[in-house]
Amino acid sequence: MTTQITFRPGTAGLMAALSIAETLAANSPAVPSSIDIDSGDFDLIEVEGVFERPIGVTIYFHRSPENVLAFAEKFGATVGERPHGDEDTYTYADGVLDGVPFRAWALERAADKAVAA
Repeated sequence: MTTQITFRPGTAGLMAALSIAETLAANSPAVPSSIDIDSGDFDLIEVEGVFERPIGVTIYFHRSPENVLAFAEKFGATVGERPHGDEDTYTYADGVLDGVPFRAWALERAADKAVAA
């Protein structure tokens, strides 16, 4: 598994992301709520002196940080979390598969945490 992002312009980038989306979905330990192909969630990378944004895959697990953690373990992704708003928590797992960046994520509401506790 490649850990470095490979910039692929145009259709090549889109097709690579679609292929990785299929691989991630087919092997995910939990069924994602949604899968998106886009470039907006990924950092710029330098390509021949110009900064470009790669097309990648975002995978959403509705209010299920535990599914994000299971996904991260399956794909060797780096896990993090941060506050979202005043009380909610954004949990994410970032990785790269065959040069395509991906992020799995979930938003856990403070109210959901209170019920679970």
